[in-house]
Amino acid sequence: MNIIHINNLPSSFNINEFISEKIIDWNIDIEFIYVSNFKNTKLLRDFIEVICLELWIPGKEIPIFILIVDELNNNAIEYWTEEGWYNRLRVKCIKINEYLTINIEVEDTGKWKKHKNALEMETMRAHQLKLWYNWHKSIRWRWLFMIIFNTVDRLYFKNTKTWWLIVWIKKKLKLDTQKCI
Repeated sequence: MNIIHINNLPSSFNINEFISEKIIDWNIDIEFIYVSNFKNTKLLRDFIEVICLELWIPGKEIPIFILIVDELNNNAIEYWTEEGWYNRLRVKCIKINEYLTINIEVEDTGKWKKHKNALEMETMRAHQLKLWYNWHKSIRWRWLFMIIFNTVDRLYFKNTKTWWLIVWIKKKLKLDTQKCI
């Protein structure tokens, strides 16, 4: 796995060159470590967009992955990690034949007065989806579950050994075989 601390990047850093060097045979395994601060969200979106473009992910899917990462990251910053602590964003893409399996996870520190563990998140998800998912139409208060629920194949929560929380998604895409085989 490649690891990059995005708060320590030089001003001459080139995202496109960096990402293209990390992709081998249409696969990438990378971890971004960053200070829990909303100022980092733009840079994380840029990294995700470049990864999507380099892997020939269909254009209509790119904004969805950017939205997913934004939501995962924003939740970690807003609810689970005190400012100044570090979060981690991991992206792993594996190509088998004409399919690309994408795993994205965000790990927070749990250093927040009301942090939740994986079981609490699963319980909250079940409650929210049962309670109001079908009739909720507002673009506000959508919760992590509503935004991501219909856009991924799998969403799950996992505790780390240090009781931090990992929110993880999995999505399998069929790629344009003319471009990637």
